This record gives sequence, structure tokens and C-alpha cells, in this order.
Amino acid sequence: MGKPKITDKRWSIDLEKRIQEEHYGESYSSRYSFNPNSEKEIFVIDTPPPYPSGTWHIGAVAQYSMIDVIARSQRLLGKEVYFPWGVDRNGINIEFTVEKKTGKKMRTFERGEFIDLCKETIEEYTQAMRETACRVGLSCSFESEYLTDSPEYRGVTQSIFVDLFKQGNIIEDLRPNIYDPVEGTTIADAEVQRISRRTKLCDILWKTEEGEEVVITTTRPELICACGIVLVHPEDSRYAHLVGKELILPLPVNGRTKKVLVSSHHSVKMDFGSGVLMVCSFGDQNDVSVFREFGLEPFVAINLKGEMTDISGPLSGLTVLDARKRAIEILDDSGVLSSIIDHEQEIPVSERGNNPVEIILLKEWYVRQTHTLERMNELISEINFIPPRNKQFLDDWMQNISIDWPISRRRWYHTEVPIWYSEDGNKVVVPPSGGYVQPWRDSPPSGSEVLDRVTRTKLGSYDELSDELGILTGEEKVFDTWMDSSNSNLFVSGYGKDEELFNRAFPTALRPQGKEIVRTWLYYTLLKSTLLLDKPGFANIWIDGLGMDPWGRKNV
Repeated sequence: MGKPKITDKRWSIDLEKRIQEEHYGESYSSRYSFNPNSEKEIFVIDTPPPYPSGTWHIGAVAQYSMIDVIARSQRLLGKEVYFPWGVDRNGINIEFTVEKKTGKKMRTFERGEFIDLCKETIEEYTQAMRETACRVGLSCSFESEYLTDSPEYRGVTQSIFVDLFKQGNIIEDLRPNIYDPVEGTTIADAEVQRISRRTKLCDILWKTEEGEEVVITTTRPELICACGIVLVHPEDSRYAHLVGKELILPLPVNGRTKKVLVSSHHSVKMDFGSGVLMVCSFGDQNDVSVFREFGLEPFVAINLKGEMTDISGPLSGLTVLDARKRAIEILDDSGVLSSIIDHEQEIPVSERGNNPVEIILLKEWYVRQTHTLERMNELISEINFIPPRNKQFLDDWMQNISIDWPISRRRWYHTEVPIWYSEDGNKVVVPPSGGYVQPWRDSPPSGSEVLDRVTRTKLGSYDELSDELGILTGEEKVFDTWMDSSNSNLFVSGYGKDEELFNRAFPTALRPQGKEIVRTWLYYTLLKSTLLLDKPGFANIWIDGLGMDPWGRKNV
């Protein structure tokens, strides 16, 4: 009969410390390190890289402990297991932390200074997280830690961008985007949540050219200046006679016609307010769809500061909320405010900043996705989901995708979009694979390529054509943090670093993750695998539950 390895009769802090020291002693690497040249079957885990925003809570520790059980069991089955330890360090969260710590907003700093502050601050949190991960006894490969803000990782993200750009799967376009005016950045659909708030529901009297009064109900009178069309339901007999007529805008405007056409559309809710809908650019996603369907020229009513533009006449320069109040006052003084009542309404807000968002026209970078959803579904069907029922989270999200993924942001502590523009704006310079560049302050490195901005045709090397490009302008935008995070399985499987390993390790053996980031981390990862490699990203996907507090909220 064997003897127990621990002879102590009671647990103590000293015993815990001794066990930890032995666990992470000289034999640790030989037990848990990953040998890419091993002849064993390779089992790579795409460990969720945690974001170091504070103390690691019990829910996160529980999840990583379960992943650790999987890693250990696969080793016992004789596989060469890579259980990587990574830390997700890009994003707006650390920018918020630095702003709160210094009492200053990001754009009051010099850009390089702010980036340095973010890096210093996040390293403090990262070290605390490392210590916790070691303390709970995870069998991660800590000696090969990766950080998503490292030059190596960011270089992979930029190389993938360039590859997708050359393929035509990344485009630059002026489109309606969800925008957070407080934080000054575009966000994606997946980063929006809805909250309830009290607002004012206004019944406003509009008139036809013949003087007939028509009541339109709205919670956003400040957007009357951006109204492109007025709609009624095709089955609403009350307003059938109005179709084809024009209504006069009840607020003063600048630089645009003061009349709008009345048409019919099935999107109108006959039982909401008066049953007449003003469609503005852009109050919500339905407005976006209607403008696109009718081929309407949109109006820019809100600028990047969240203020009304000149087109709004007397509201110009006011914030959206102040403009709403002023619009109500003007309408009331003009005698066209028929009624106003308090109203409970759900509004979209940014997930991280919790700020009300707007939909405005912006020139951004997009990953094309709507064209490949069918192929994605075919590849996803080859993946084993654990438990199988949780695949429904992914299916539900994908069924609602109707627009491309906006990937550029107007922040600072993220991976930069690796593009320089020629002086005439017709050509772009992209860097060679492998390196990390900051176009807002660096010149293109040797080996960069010159491409046609629209066709992406290669025109030659930067070294040969640099004199013909004139003064270059480096792109100042950065990537959405999910553009980085969605490369994690590629990175840990050897993509761009070890081709032989990648061929053996991909599709990645396991993606363990929570259900709350299926629509972001999982979906975007699978999208990348489809566009880049036309392969399923994983052999297995384990979607677990969440640690919840007594009120049913996510444990954070």
C-alpha cells in the first residue's frame, strides 16, 4: 500500500504555500509544458484569455478550474496538451480605468503618453491575475504566456487584416454605424444592450400643402430635420388618401427641402401613437432599412461629438438631449404640439460605457460576413458542441445577422489598422506579415506593398514606389477588440509562426467559453476561420453556464 504524499493532518496556510512551491518547482515545466515536436496527438485548448480589470472572481476561477480538469484528463489519455495562459489586454476597459484614475479624458492626453499609461496600469492587474491563476493550481503553460497587446499578437491581427483586405473580405465604406458619442467610437451590434428609461411621447401636428393636419407620434422630435419620408401602413384606411402627398416639416431646417413624401410600408405599427411614422436618418435600424429600401439620401443630423449639425436650424450645436428639450419648446410655442405624455421606452446603450448610442454615417472598415453565412453553417455543423443544446445560442445570433461587421474604432489602446494612404488618396500601403506597425506615428517598414485602394491590385513595393506616393497619411483608427480576440485559436495553434504545428493542431481541439460571448468571441472566431481557411475553427466547443449573484446577474 502506498504512503500518502501529504502527511499533515490539518490544512494550513503554511501547507498551502509548501504545496504551491512544490507544484511550481523545477518539475512543473516537464509535467505541463507543451512540446510542439511531440509525436503524440496534439490537443490545443483555446483558453479564454481573461481581461485583467480587477480581482478574479469565484465564477471565473470555477470556469478555469473545469478547463484544467479537461487538460489534465487529456494528458492522462496520452495526448500532447497545450493549455495556454493568455491575457486579453486590448480595449476600452483599461482606457476607462486610466481616465478614472487620472481624472482626465483620453483625448486630453498626447496619444503616446496615454498608451504608456494604459500599458503600465494593465500590467499591475495582469500580475495580480497571474498570481491568482498560479495559486489555484492551474496546469497552464505559464512560461509561454501571451498578451493580446504584445507586438507578436498584434502583428498577427494586422497580418490577418491585410490578408482579408487583399481577398476583398475587408472593405472601407461610408455607412450608418452605431456610435457612442460619449466615448467617441463606433461599436458593433453585439456590443449594444437595451435599458428602460422614461421619455416624452409627443404628438406633433404636420400639415399637407393643402393644409390638412396629420398627427405624427415620436419620442425624437429633434430628428425632424433628418426626416426623409413619412410612412403609413398599406392597410390603414385612415391614411390611404395621404399616400403620394407631401407633408411640411414642422420645425425650421437648413440646407434641405422642407417637404417629405408620404408612402406606405408594412413596418408601420398602426396601434402605436397615431399610426403615422416619420423615418429619419437615423433613429433606429428600421430607419436604416427604409432609407436603403427607398434609395433615400440620408441627412447627417448628429456629429461625432453627439451634437446637432447645421441642418437642424435652431437646434444646431446642442447635445441630443438638449436639442430634444428645445425642439419640444419650439413646437409648443408654434402651437403644433398636440399632446405630450411620459412614456417608458427601451433604448440601445453601449455595453461597456452604458451610454445612449446613435446611428450616424461614418467611413469605417468592415469585415464582410453576410455572403458567407451559409458556408459558415456548413463548417459549424462539423463541430461537436458540448452540450449540444447550447449550439442554439450561436444559431439564434447568426439568423439575425444582416449587415457587415464594423471593425474600426476611434480609440487608442487597441491594435492599429495597418494602412497608409497616398497623397492623392487612390493608393494604400500595407506592411509585410509578421511585424507590428503604428501608422499614426510610424513610416511603412521595408517590404511593404503598394495597392490600389479600390481594386486592391498590387502596384509594386513601397521601397520602389515611395517617391511616387507623395506625403503619406497613416490611419489613426484602431480595431474593435474582438478583431484581436477572435484570433486566439489561430495564435495558440501556431498560425503565422509554426506552419508544421498549425497543420497538426488546427482545427483547434477545444474552445471552452461562457454563453454570454457566443455572439462575439465565438462567432467572430468562426467567421475568421471560414474567411481565411475555409475550415471549422474547432473540433469541440464547450459552452458552459455563468456564475450568477442572488439577483440573477452575471457574477463580475
